[in-house]
Amino acid sequence: MMATADIEPGEIIVSVPKKFLICNETLQKTYGQHPLNMHQLLALHICFLKRDPSCWWRPYIDLLPSHFNTMPVKYPKILADHLPASLKDEVSQQMKKLESDYTTASRFLKSRNMNESVTYEEYEWAWLCVNTRCIHMSTMDATAKGGNIAMAILLDFLNHSSTAKIESGFNVRTQCFEIRTITPYKKGEQIFINYGPHDNLAILREYGFIIPDQNDFNFVSLDKEVWSLFDEMETTRTSQLKKAILEKEGDYSIKKHEISFRLLSALRLLAIDGANSRAALDQRYLEWQDTILGETDIISQNNERRVLIMLKSLCERVIQSSSEEKLELSKITEEDIIKYDIHNYALTFVKQIWRETEEIARLTVLDIEEKLGQIF
Repeated sequence: MMATADIEPGEIIVSVPKKFLICNETLQKTYGQHPLNMHQLLALHICFLKRDPSCWWRPYIDLLPSHFNTMPVKYPKILADHLPASLKDEVSQQMKKLESDYTTASRFLKSRNMNESVTYEEYEWAWLCVNTRCIHMSTMDATAKGGNIAMAILLDFLNHSSTAKIESGFNVRTQCFEIRTITPYKKGEQIFINYGPHDNLAILREYGFIIPDQNDFNFVSLDKEVWSLFDEMETTRTSQLKKAILEKEGDYSIKKHEISFRLLSALRLLAIDGANSRAALDQRYLEWQDTILGETDIISQNNERRVLIMLKSLCERVIQSSSEEKLELSKITEEDIIKYDIHNYALTFVKQIWRETEEIARLTVLDIEEKLGQIF
């Protein structure tokens, strides 16, 4: 969508009247009171709209995607096996939710004695349409279960940019869903909206694309690597004690030139040695608690040195696994792409994810080496 004239900050760039929204009010007129949440019912409704060649919404339905093969939930196993572990787990949960929603929607149709039924393939397509395109109404509606979401015409033409600044919501006074830009545009420029502060893993999982240039929100999760490191370096008893302390910490991640405080805290605890009982560990980790509360920056120079060395080791593992994954992905042939119906963009996206992962890990190693040289 392009600007036909200069647009100033604060101007409304899109205003969709309520009659062009498929919302809870629309659905209640068709289905009455129902037990489904909005995502489940919107998907079901879109299935029926797609079947009706003469429906009023036909122009909108015809503009919806024909497939979602760039989304990880649709990847064949040969490609899905090479997703990062954290994304693989999230996609698995997404698939379970989709399957559960289909079962619930099918049960609802039977309970209403409706003659029509929908196949899983139909529902999956419609469910993903809702997942990638729904809007949040930002108005209170106690009858809208699972979040007050809706589908709207026109908004598909607006692309995402992490630098775009917008305000959006349903305007009760005008009875329109409105998007107001905070970012100015010149005539002829493309206008963007912002889906939120998402890294490429989240964007790929939820929308089926990634930001090709630098995404400042990208990060690498080291949760599993950190947990494994505790088991490698500690006795079973001490590992359990320290993990119990960290149970609510989580989010062990690195970004470009940034190490999460929680990751540093976990490694500082791991670097405390000489504690083989809960009482001894309680005594030893008082200094560690001071760093958690922000009373001190580090526990000790020796502890911090061990932290940096361990983190460097974790990053080197990430670099190694990224290289291995890139090599395996390079072995996917044109014959495989045809045989397993792999979308070319999907393969490109997964390759980029691993390149970005490796880049973040390599930059972190360089930062660690610089710190080790300066401090020690």
